[in-house]
Amino acid sequence: MAEKIDAIKEELTATPTEALEAFVEKYASDSRTGVQKLVDTAKKRMDKLQKEMIRTENLKKYEKEYDTYTYICGIDEVGRGPLAGPVVAGAVILPKDCDILYINDSKKLSAAKREELYDIIMEQAVATGLGTIGPDRIDEINILQATYEAMRQAIAQLSPQPDLLLNDAVTIPKVTIPQVPIIKGDAKSISIGAASIIAKGVLISMFRMFFFQILKFTHRSLPR
Repeated sequence: MAEKIDAIKEELTATPTEALEAFVEKYASDSRTGVQKLVDTAKKRMDKLQKEMIRTENLKKYEKEYDTYTYICGIDEVGRGPLAGPVVAGAVILPKDCDILYINDSKKLSAAKREELYDIIMEQAVATGLGTIGPDRIDEINILQATYEAMRQAIAQLSPQPDLLLNDAVTIPKVTIPQVPIIKGDAKSISIGAASIIAKGVLISMFRMFFFQILKFTHRSLPR
């Protein structure tokens, strides 16, 4: 007796993308229209995965170019645009065989995907560092110098220390490690993209905490 289409649909939903080839082989000869539509859906998911794997491999262009360095660190910052709040810099050393998919400029990711990737990066990275400069210090030294300071903080937290820095657009003063500034680097380097994601994750968490404190204070201050 042929398996019910609803059951096959549930099987497809539960099948991880990397296992879809077996699903396609299993049902390719089932001539029922509903089943063939599910097979087509599986093939589209496989094609999408293949394209993402190619995109991710292309993101390793600079990491491959400088492969003779043992520890390559990507650096990026978030918070330079807002009128208020801190600037946060992230520094990430990924393993040489890093195969994390969907890393990109954090601005191009949904909140859910960014949070998912944050956890994966923090778990799989060789080392991560974060630097945070608050509004008072930004007012004192200006936003650009504050960005540099946050980046130096992030680098200092790394263990092991990197041999090479891949930076999003800037060259950081007072740093002796060789640097490669890359325009729009968070969309061109997997390491810089990863740094962008963890920096954005921390900044969002800080803003959430800030707004929670405002709500808490407002609630306490309301007349009873």
